[in-house]
Amino acid sequence: AFNHRYVTVIMRKDVVLINKDSNLAVCTLWTKKEEVLSKLPENVQQKIAIIGTLYSKHGVNYIIETLGRYPLINTLIVYGADLSESGSELFKVFGKKDTSSLKIDQKLAKEIVNTVNLIDLREEFKKGDLETLIHTINKHYDENPKPARSLLKIKIEEALGVSSWPASTINLRIYETSIFWAWVKLLHAIYSYGSLKFSEYGEKQKEVVNLSVTIALYGKKYELDKEFFEVGFAEDRFKKHVKEVLTSEKPEGVEYTYGERLRRHPIGKDQINFIIDKLGRTPYSRRAVGVTWFHEKDMKSSNPPCIVAVQGIFIGDYYHHFVYIRSNDMYDGWPINMYGQIKLAEYIVNEINKKFGTNYKVGTVTTTSVSAHIYEHSFNQVKEILSKYSKKAFQRFIPDQLGNFVIYQEGNHIVVEQRVQGELIFREKFSSFEEAYNFFKPVVAFLDPQHAFYLGAELRKAFDKVEKGEKYMQDEV
Repeated sequence: AFNHRYVTVIMRKDVVLINKDSNLAVCTLWTKKEEVLSKLPENVQQKIAIIGTLYSKHGVNYIIETLGRYPLINTLIVYGADLSESGSELFKVFGKKDTSSLKIDQKLAKEIVNTVNLIDLREEFKKGDLETLIHTINKHYDENPKPARSLLKIKIEEALGVSSWPASTINLRIYETSIFWAWVKLLHAIYSYGSLKFSEYGEKQKEVVNLSVTIALYGKKYELDKEFFEVGFAEDRFKKHVKEVLTSEKPEGVEYTYGERLRRHPIGKDQINFIIDKLGRTPYSRRAVGVTWFHEKDMKSSNPPCIVAVQGIFIGDYYHHFVYIRSNDMYDGWPINMYGQIKLAEYIVNEINKKFGTNYKVGTVTTTSVSAHIYEHSFNQVKEILSKYSKKAFQRFIPDQLGNFVIYQEGNHIVVEQRVQGELIFREKFSSFEEAYNFFKPVVAFLDPQHAFYLGAELRKAFDKVEKGEKYMQDEV
């Protein structure tokens, strides 16, 4: 995209090397580096050593590693949109000299942060103030810079002892009432059964495919789990993402937001209003769909939308919201995505009710992540979370959407009833455990796993009582 004589693309990093003899670097965060660079005069561009993006907190490690290879750089200017707290992490490391979160040798990290001056122009970017960026580059550029430190070869430490499971193509389903506890369960699934493979971001990942997670609300307004704050998620991240999903506003230089794509798709209209009108007028419709993908742009993009489509379906008085995600960072991104989609579902239902005088409620919100993955830089945090929370996550009682089973004794037989919201689905009488076992094989295939285990254990207990001539009572204490 540029005609610089010195331009070199450094592989596996989203950076461009312009002038290796300069003392200045520019970080554009979530804003496309090409967009910022194209607005600068040629003579100003030539004063920049390196310009690059920063999409995640972990990316700070790669900034440190790059600075280690260019000892002339003593100034890092930050000018761009900060959509994922990557900028905040950068200023924690360089401003507060806090390198504890980095996955690199702490002594080398300290040497970098102590010899690089960080200049914050994020507010200037929000105002569209390009002149301040140009002035800052001219002011801090040194025509004959001296090395700020020695040449440092920094290795980003990799997590050890992570196995690769060959069954990563198994379709996994999680049904929960809480985003946090669903998150713990899905982290357990991916970390335990994911396939270890490479990614287009130059980092290993563990991945399972076609992971479906349903959060059941059925009329309850969702309150964000406080446990997220215990593990380091900032509440503002959730709120900020909700705003990006519900409005069409798009910060300058940012390639897309979900709200912008759903509200102002490049070749479509307001798709959220379309969903509201479609379901309000035709509640049995299967065509209330909104897409974020834009072929002309996204097929060539290095950062296309992860959420590709949303769809709404009514069943009775409940609105069910479905989200198709082509690629999902399940550690850092999924909780934010799910919360944003719950709020979008609530918004859609509220607007339908206001516009059409109805009284619908949100039933469930389901995300289907085609590639559900955890990046290597998150492995240690995932292990800590699973160690602290997984036992409680899997001990939680979650009502099975397929109802419950009533088990009781009639003479020498055991009777089982399946009921959904009290309504009888079937009643069967069994004379032996083997008879019941064969009958329930196709039934338990669709039950929540904990419910299936309970049913098997309870039936075994019931027939043991009958065989001993004792009285059986379900859930006997």
